[in-house]
Amino acid sequence: MLDNHISNKKNGGKKLPEYLVLLKLNPTKIMETLGAIRNMEEKPVSGVDLLYSMNIFGAWDVGMWINAEESSQAVEFVQKKMKNLNGVSEVYTLPTFPHGNSIKNGKNCEEQKRPLET
Repeated sequence: MLDNHISNKKNGGKKLPEYLVLLKLNPTKIMETLGAIRNMEEKPVSGVDLLYSMNIFGAWDVGMWINAEESSQAVEFVQKKMKNLNGVSEVYTLPTFPHGNSIKNGKNCEEQKRPLET
């Protein structure tokens, strides 16, 4: 999963909500669309940071991790940039939240690997 330390550095230590954006691509335009995604600016719209994109296997073709200062900015990115990108046939956005896996929370890695007790 995304290393939250990377996103914190990019935003001056301020933790921003993260979103996973899943894309289905038109099979006849895959290479063109992947090229456009790879060449996308690091800040495609105001308040949104593109952390990274990846090819994925299964029902979706591409996944993108983004940070957004406000949910409306994430929506703007998806509506204006991704849905209008030539070759993108479907977009699904998942807002995410951290599980507290940060070193700063005072727990070591071994403690965090134990199942939650009910």
